[in-house]
Amino acid sequence: MPGQAQFGQPQFGQPGFGQPPFGQQQFGQPQFGQPTLPGQAPYTYPYGGPPATGRANGLAIASFVLSLLGFTLITLFLSVIFGIIALVKIRAQPQRGKGLAIAGLVISGLWIVLIGGLIAIGAASSPQRSSGAGQVTRAGTASVFSLRTGDCFQNPSASQALSGVTDVTVVPCTEAHNAQVFAVFRVAGGSSYPGVAALHQQAAKGCRARINDNVDRSQVTNSMTLRYLYPEADSWASGHRAITCLIADSSADITKSLLR
Repeated sequence: MPGQAQFGQPQFGQPGFGQPPFGQQQFGQPQFGQPTLPGQAPYTYPYGGPPATGRANGLAIASFVLSLLGFTLITLFLSVIFGIIALVKIRAQPQRGKGLAIAGLVISGLWIVLIGGLIAIGAASSPQRSSGAGQVTRAGTASVFSLRTGDCFQNPSASQALSGVTDVTVVPCTEAHNAQVFAVFRVAGGSSYPGVAALHQQAAKGCRARINDNVDRSQVTNSMTLRYLYPEADSWASGHRAITCLIADSSADITKSLLR
C-alpha cells in the first residue's frame, strides 16, 4: 500500500536489516577519525611528525655544496655551521633537505680527518729545532727556501738539481751529511725576475764574499766545493727572493759543523 514498506525492503533513509542509518555507526566498524582501541590515536605520523613538504632547506643545500669544497678551511667551517642550523630548522618546521644536511656534515667530517692526518704526517716528517739557537735536533724534510745558516742537509744529486730542487733532508750536524748552509742573503735589485745569468753572477759574488767570515777554512777539504741555491722564475713569482750559500762534499761523511 502507498506509504507502507514491504517486508524486508527498507524505504530510503530508513535502516534495513543489519544496515545502520546514514551517519550512524555499525557495530564493530569505527567511524573515521575515532580511535579503534582505548588510548590509541586515530591517526599518527609513522616517524613522529608530518612529512616534509615544499622545497629543500637552503642551508642544507649550502652545507652539502660547501662540503664538496671542504679542502679550504672557510668552506669546511661554513659547511658544518650551515648543516647544524639546517637540521635544527628542519626539526622545528619539517622541510626537505635533511639528507643533504647530514651528508654535508659527514663529508665535512671526512675532510677534517683527512686534513688532520696530513698535518700530523707533515709534523712528523718536519725537522725539529732547538728552542734557543734553532739548530736541527731531529732529521726531517724541509723546503730549500726554509734553510737557515748553519743547517746541515743531504745535498741532492746532479740529476735532481737539474730538474729543480724543492725539498731536502735536513739532519743534525752530528749525523752524516754532505752539505751545510753557511750564508743566506736577499737578491739585490727590483721586483722583476733578474734572469738566470744575473742570479748566477750575484750568487757567486755574494757567497765568495761571505765564506771567509762564516766558514772554518781549516775544516774544508779538497773534496768540498762552494755551491748556491737561487729561485727560479716560478719560485720568484711566489715571493722567494733569497740566495742560499752552501759547502757540499762529494760523499756524505761530514759529521760536524763547518762554521766558525
